[in-house]
Amino acid sequence: MDAGGDVVKNVVELRESLKIFDQRLSQLKDTIRMVDQNNIDKYKETKELLQGLSSSVSSNKTQLLELEDAMDRLSKQLEKFAKQQDIKVIEKYLEFIDPSRFLSKEDVIKIVDEYMSSKKWN
Repeated sequence: MDAGGDVVKNVVELRESLKIFDQRLSQLKDTIRMVDQNNIDKYKETKELLQGLSSSVSSNKTQLLELEDAMDRLSKQLEKFAKQQDIKVIEKYLEFIDPSRFLSKEDVIKIVDEYMSSKKWN
């Protein structure tokens, strides 16, 4: 019965080893599920973050295009302004003509007052 006892002992040890192996396998499965769930959660967070960044970039791009458009319009309006050289030419003509020779300050005030009180102004 020594051989039979050894066989029974080996079967019992093997059974215990299988039980331990089964427990470890179950723990590994739980760990894998937890890691998978964490990965899924991180993926969702990253996806939301990227969507937010994409939306922000799109908004900034729109604002940049609007700013470029406004600057183009401003540039076109600036082209319509008189240049400093043109202003100097006008100043020289005004100095040459000297409108104050034709009307006094009192005459201008009188003309403006008459116009303001006329029916044309009302």
